[in-house]
Amino acid sequence: MSLSHHILIYAELLSHLRQISIGCTLPTPASSATTSTVSASGRALTVTHDGFSETIKLPRIVAPFTQLPVRESGSTSLSWRLPLAATPTGRMPALSEESAPWSALDLKPGSEVVCRTCQSTIVDVGTLKVWKDLPSENWAEMMEFWHCHKPHSHTHDKDEEHLTTRGYGASSRITAQPGVGFVDLTSFLLAKSDLVTSLTSPSIDSTEASNQAQGIMTLHCGSCQTQLGVQNNDVSSVSIFKWQVVVQLQEQKMPESFPSLAQCVSAMLIATMARSGCSQSILLPSKHQSNGMLRSPESKDGNQGKDLLNIWVFNANFIFSSTEAPASPINAMKVFYRTVSQEEADKMIESMTLGVQDISLPSEAIAILVDLLQKSNYFVPVSDRRFKDWNVGLLEKWDNEGGWKP
Repeated sequence: MSLSHHILIYAELLSHLRQISIGCTLPTPASSATTSTVSASGRALTVTHDGFSETIKLPRIVAPFTQLPVRESGSTSLSWRLPLAATPTGRMPALSEESAPWSALDLKPGSEVVCRTCQSTIVDVGTLKVWKDLPSENWAEMMEFWHCHKPHSHTHDKDEEHLTTRGYGASSRITAQPGVGFVDLTSFLLAKSDLVTSLTSPSIDSTEASNQAQGIMTLHCGSCQTQLGVQNNDVSSVSIFKWQVVVQLQEQKMPESFPSLAQCVSAMLIATMARSGCSQSILLPSKHQSNGMLRSPESKDGNQGKDLLNIWVFNANFIFSSTEAPASPINAMKVFYRTVSQEEADKMIESMTLGVQDISLPSEAIAILVDLLQKSNYFVPVSDRRFKDWNVGLLEKWDNEGGWKP
């Protein structure tokens, strides 16, 4: 279909209302020849306009309609609310439960770890004897709070070193162990000794030298030079990004799938909301964060960049379909996003009332994420792509079941 005859259809599940909201953008104003019908199965909707048709698979089965009303108002925008079809139990099928991409239980012990781009080996078969999930980021602080305020004891440990010897003082850190793959929301914490020699660092320029002086170094595939992770401050461990590698799953885990960057970031945003109650986050390049202040990427001339990515989670759990998204329907979250200056970002982070959290990601990953958000903006009708000074974006979420199928 040419752009002059392009029909955009977007459908979103409104679970609490047991309805599906549908928006449609036409290339020319609606006329008496414009029609919209739901299939007999209630699984698809077709819009016909100016002799061209477009069909979308709906997020849930709806009650069948022979034909939906189309207002001939000279507008290029159409919308409907369709009730869901009745189920035998009278209940709507539940949305997918929140799950992190590739938990320790999903991964096969002894599996090799390979680069997703070129299939070069990062960790040999049989090296990682066991996978273990890492606790949440604030585990040490919560354990210290519990120790100091547990119900059966009203005494307080004044010696922080005493808490550290118990393994859960605020200064405690989980360290990598040879033969063990620690699993975080978005990465694997591995002992450097478990890696094969093909994992390298890039040629060092002035910026990279400064990063290494701070104990930070990016790690790249020796074959294709894809950034696979970073070396941690203790130099004996590395963090490998889930969205850049392939790991073999447990045999009973089906279907075999690999988490994308969007799915990893969605998991991070959900975890941040659960931990802090904050729906807004600032994403910043991890290697430019120091002393609690935000640092935007440096340009080639040494000047700091002006903009950082600000994301506001509007709906953390919904399903949508779009004629612009071939894999529809998709389990996702709806977000508002914009760029803010470093000065504005610092003020938002420091504010006690705004409740904005900072999330660190590699600068390359942030650039890809911005591109994904901008593309997803075109999944929705033209009239719904902006909210005040925010852009509307959709981020796919991880689904162990491989997504909902009607």
